[in-house]
Amino acid sequence: MTSVDPFVIQQAEIRASRMVRSNGFRRDEWEDLRQDLLLDYLERLPQFDADRGDLRGFMFGVVRHRAAQLAAQHRRRTQWVADNGRASHPRTEANYDLRLDLEAAVSRLPEHLQGLARLLSERTPREAARVTGKSRSRIYQLIQEIRAAFMKAGVTPETLRHCGGAV
Repeated sequence: MTSVDPFVIQQAEIRASRMVRSNGFRRDEWEDLRQDLLLDYLERLPQFDADRGDLRGFMFGVVRHRAAQLAAQHRRRTQWVADNGRASHPRTEANYDLRLDLEAAVSRLPEHLQGLARLLSERTPREAARVTGKSRSRIYQLIQEIRAAFMKAGVTPETLRHCGGAV
């Protein structure tokens, strides 16, 4: 087992505390936030290139970036709940409907494709290959299977374009 630098843990804890204090997360979400920040850092650590910068700068950038992603996702969820699921703009409502269709399509996928589909919603195919240990060509083969399932569920490139491409 690899030891994690206590400084990295401290920085993830500080960032998680800031997110609870400033971004509307609940106190009981703190540990999940801390773990998410640490996991993202550990997953990206193999990409660190000492010739391009120092490790602490890399760590700060990774943790700050993931925290910003989590805060943006939280704001979108909170806004949707505050609007009682009502969209202020037709495109927002279409995006929500599309998101429900996507979630339904993902839930019908075989388990190994469900995990990959969720991973690909936040990561590139290259990152997914690194995280899963599969080759990029295998990831693209699996993406074709996911696309076929989405087409069968009625989630097509046309429906994505109609909604502005945002999911």
